[in-house]
Amino acid sequence: MPATKSKLDFIVIGAQKAGTTALFRYLREHPEISLPDGKEWPYFSHDRVFDGGWDAYIANVVRNGYHRDADPQHKWGTVTPQYMVGGVYQRDSGRADNAAYDERTVPARMRARLPDVRLVAMLRDPVERAISHHRMAVMRGQERRSFDAAIAAQLQPDALARARRFPAENTGYVAWGEYGRMLAGYLEVFARSQLLVTFTSELESSPAQVLHDVHAFIGVSADFQPRNLGERYRVATTVRGFEWRSPSSWMSPSSPMSPQGVARALRQSAAARAAWHALPRAQQVRLRRPYEAIASRLATRNRRRTPNIVSAHAQPTPAVLAALREHYARDRETLLALGVTPPWPAA
Repeated sequence: MPATKSKLDFIVIGAQKAGTTALFRYLREHPEISLPDGKEWPYFSHDRVFDGGWDAYIANVVRNGYHRDADPQHKWGTVTPQYMVGGVYQRDSGRADNAAYDERTVPARMRARLPDVRLVAMLRDPVERAISHHRMAVMRGQERRSFDAAIAAQLQPDALARARRFPAENTGYVAWGEYGRMLAGYLEVFARSQLLVTFTSELESSPAQVLHDVHAFIGVSADFQPRNLGERYRVATTVRGFEWRSPSSWMSPSSPMSPQGVARALRQSAAARAAWHALPRAQQVRLRRPYEAIASRLATRNRRRTPNIVSAHAQPTPAVLAALREHYARDRETLLALGVTPPWPAA
């Protein structure tokens, strides 16, 4: 059915590494909700997309995103954690207003286009979130410092100020957990009744209740329970993930080019399995040996190029965790003033 409306009814604004992927997967199951097939369709936080205009954006979301027909009777939404990083995630340096961006920029843009939108924030203990964020950066090959070293650098006043003004993945371990600061920007332009705050710990312990509350807030049947309720998505891992932009990950077990990846591909193809097993054992060994030798050399070379990868996995020390908790104490007070009572410890 062609779209007959050009607005969103709700947006899950984040935070990053707080369970928004799981919430996205659950919400997609609701028969009264239309969400894109893929998470993260940013508009307000990306200058070039924003400057392309809302009509082009929403047409692209409908054309390439919604997993069911874009029924205008459904509640339309997106799950976009880039909206909760404290500013514009991708800037256009040519914009005249670039220097004035702050925590209110994205909410103000949102309010101008979608004054009645319902906003859902999913918050995680900011110390746990920082650890998870750092771990992800290490796995992607974007970070070689240990958690302690990275946090010590980011807690410096100048570094914090820059991270707040110019949001970026590798500088946001601390700043992106300052939820009170960021939500205050939203509540300067939106009514408190338009914001629902939920918590990662509650989604994990009581997913049915959280989904009930979110459904009711969005305005759909609250008692619907998705078939995948309780499944966990993107749980942190200590095995490095594969990314094309990180050559040092090309021989990781998750890479399609690694011996493990090739083995997975063979297992998934009945024709390939049959052809492989039809070969004599000696010929299988001859075919496999040179490839494994090349893979081993590449993996060794990449390990030499990333000598700090092991130290980057070092466990956080109690002193650094205490320093982080102390840092977030003031932000916790901001949350309380906004009517949000976080379930994580104050100190």
